[in-house]
Amino acid sequence: MTKVWITLTEPSASRIAAQLIPEGYKSICESVTEIQFLPPKLNQSQKIDAPDLCIFLSQHAARQYLNEVYCEAHRTCTFLAIGPSTADILKASGLSVIEPKHASSEGLLACPTVQNIKADEHVWIFCGEDGRDILHKSLMQRCHLNVVTLYRRIVRSIENPSIANANVILVGSTHGFIAAANTWRALGGSASVKFIVPSDRVADLSLELGFSGVVNAKGMDAQSLLNALARIENA
Repeated sequence: MTKVWITLTEPSASRIAAQLIPEGYKSICESVTEIQFLPPKLNQSQKIDAPDLCIFLSQHAARQYLNEVYCEAHRTCTFLAIGPSTADILKASGLSVIEPKHASSEGLLACPTVQNIKADEHVWIFCGEDGRDILHKSLMQRCHLNVVTLYRRIVRSIENPSIANANVILVGSTHGFIAAANTWRALGGSASVKFIVPSDRVADLSLELGFSGVVNAKGMDAQSLLNALARIENA
């Protein structure tokens, strides 16, 4: 039986594990990071004026936005979430949310909502400290862009020997990939282990980190992850 170490934070880790169990996979939920929420850094004008488009790169960003940023003026905004779990948090507060076809930064870039952004529009990206990715680089020259950092990831110390028996390691970000790789080596894990990552940006770290067995799921939804696991098993 394939054993998957899920390195993401909760509630994502348990949600993914529950989706893998019916398909015959054994999972270990042991996050390599923990989340520290940050107060939003907004000037007085930004606290009053609403952007045209709000883009959310994670569940944590969506949750902190609702707690610390959202106000009645934002009712007129267009909301775009990187994936279904992030969208669900916003929808639970009564917001109408657009989702890309693929749950990744590349999927957001290909989304018509992003493709059609106009130069005079104000776009806010809500993310963590490691969230300044290809989306940020693409939009910074195309519109009035504001990146709102709402949390940071702090590396956890892990001493769980059962992790070293995993066949596959699932990571959700560049920060998570680096932390998982370091933990894996510290626990004496095999260099031939397979990593599943959500995007090209995260996959590009593989050679730098010394791991060649990396599969890009091109998203973090259940079907994308199952397809990636099937590719590993059928290789």
